[in-house]
Amino acid sequence: MHKILLLEDDLNLRDTIVEELEDEGFNLTATDKSDEVIDLTYEEKFDLYLFDVNVIGMNGFKLLEALREAGDETPTIFLTSKNKTQDVIDGFDVGASDYLKKPFDIDELIARMFRFLKQKKVHKLSETVSYFPESLEVQNNDKKILLNQKDAKILEYFLAHKAQVISKEQILEDVYEGEFITDSTFRGYIKKIKSAIGEDHIRNIRGQGYIFEAL
Repeated sequence: MHKILLLEDDLNLRDTIVEELEDEGFNLTATDKSDEVIDLTYEEKFDLYLFDVNVIGMNGFKLLEALREAGDETPTIFLTSKNKTQDVIDGFDVGASDYLKKPFDIDELIARMFRFLKQKKVHKLSETVSYFPESLEVQNNDKKILLNQKDAKILEYFLAHKAQVISKEQILEDVYEGEFITDSTFRGYIKKIKSAIGEDHIRNIRGQGYIFEAL
């Protein structure tokens, strides 16, 4: 799970970013004070920094400049309403990896973050279960399970339709475009997925299909 340090003084925006990124499986630490960032970076290692510029204490540019001078090379994305060309230049001059102007779409932020992280995507199903689509791997506590392509396609379809009742016919039509699969083979796919992620995440709805539940 990637650890992200967020510096943002807009409470509503900070809460939104934290909620959205935690839903994506990131581990967020958030503050609105640059001096707290200094302390936090000494206490633990983060995979990525997200910094606002106009914050309490030294501004984001000065903060990153200080971190870079101290040898901290953690990838950093500035999130700021300072949108003049010179502001962007100043951000890159002090060592920014990327610069995202407010207002921005959370999906764009996540896409930019993935550029600087080794694992490009992770779905957190629960506190102990995560799915990594690039490697088709489920991590369940300390156990790692590799799914085959067909199992992974079904799991990803469930992930895209959380808390919705989905019929077997829908899955076969949307995932396999009508390819003929016997009932026993299909049940085998579901059984393999349940075994990997835990029985509680997929419930059978009698006469209707399945419902997928996760964080």
